Amino acid sequence: MTASLVRRIATVAAAAAIATVTLVTQAPAASAADDRPVLLRSGLVGSTPAPAGPTLFGIIPGSAPWVIDRGRVRLDTYGNLDVRVRGLVIPTAPANGTNPVPSLSASVVCNGAVVATTGTVAFNTKGNARIDTTVSVPSPCLAPAVLVHPNAVTAVYIAASGG
Repeated sequence: MTASLVRRIATVAAAAAIATVTLVTQAPAASAADDRPVLLRSGLVGSTPAPAGPTLFGIIPGSAPWVIDRGRVRLDTYGNLDVRVRGLVIPTAPANGTNPVPSLSASVVCNGAVVATTGTVAFNTKGNARIDTTVSVPSPCLAPAVLVHPNAVTAVYIAASGG
């Protein structure tokens, strides 16, 4: 090899190394939320009235059937709770595919008992709502679950994690 060719190869190799270092150092850092262990990541299921619908953790299902287009729950070990509800409605008369309830809340269950309940959020007639809050969770939090309540009536659930 000629000295000229060796210099060109060295120059290209150095440029590639600099480009690689630049890309690595400019890559976005992972957010702190990405590092938090997830306790629960689940879909949501609408409730079925008793006697077919089960009582969960001492909480009874709503008196009307509830169906959901899509919903999800995410809870991490720091207590960050994200509940997204889309199309949670009563399919039968008189609601006929709408939501008659103006607000909802959610309870977190750990170790077989309710350990936290959120404040209420707006719940529109299309059945859409989002709860994004932080709750206190015990350590350990075994068998976590989330129940969704109408109008902050915590004795009743209209959706539950597990879908």
